[in-house]
Amino acid sequence: MRRVRIAFAAIFVIPILVLSLLYAFVPGYIMRFLGLRKASNRYLRLCGHFIGSSILFFLGITVHVDGKENIPLADQHHVCYMANHQSMLDIVTFVGPARLWASVMAKAEVKRIPIINLWCYALDCVFINRISPRDAIQAVLQGVEQLKQGKNMLIFPEGTRSKDGKIGELKNGSLKLATRSKSVIVPITIKGSREGFENLKGCKRVHAYLSIGKPIHTDVLTTEEIATLHEVVYGTIAKRFDELPG
Repeated sequence: MRRVRIAFAAIFVIPILVLSLLYAFVPGYIMRFLGLRKASNRYLRLCGHFIGSSILFFLGITVHVDGKENIPLADQHHVCYMANHQSMLDIVTFVGPARLWASVMAKAEVKRIPIINLWCYALDCVFINRISPRDAIQAVLQGVEQLKQGKNMLIFPEGTRSKDGKIGELKNGSLKLATRSKSVIVPITIKGSREGFENLKGCKRVHAYLSIGKPIHTDVLTTEEIATLHEVVYGTIAKRFDELPG
């Protein structure tokens, strides 16, 4: 049944992605050519929201989003979203139903996937070669610079997707992106997205959840508070994870 549902979704999703070359990138790049960079970014973002929501719709997934009132005003703060990593659909959920937009730390291999790589560039993704420690450090520094420039970022502090649906240990090093750039951390808890793809069973509609937590302003934290920041972020995400249905 899993293969049938994914194949059914692919019939609709693949054309939507392929045609995005025409309805998203052609108008977007024309706007940039005319010097309308902000308009181009807004247009590509709207197209990204549409594609993300479409993917989940055709997979039969309903995403319940709460806590959007916790998102800081874009013109006042640069935000580092930190989320637990449940599924390959987490970024789709973030961009689609949650209607959020941020740079993402992406594996370097993604650059070789047609169309997907263009959307990564539209998101200003930071590509990282996990095999090379030096490259990982450079990626962190690049991420810090993007945050300082006012761009938002989405980080998965676990470093990889959960294999059992539980929340893994949050790597303390990933928090340096926020603390070094003095960004606002917005914890995000994702639950149920794994059941919509990796653990997909049956034909019933899947319900997933994305909960946005209260912001943490790193620019006012003491040295001692920064040292235990990973515990605070982990605790916030884990507590909300236990509260969500499923």
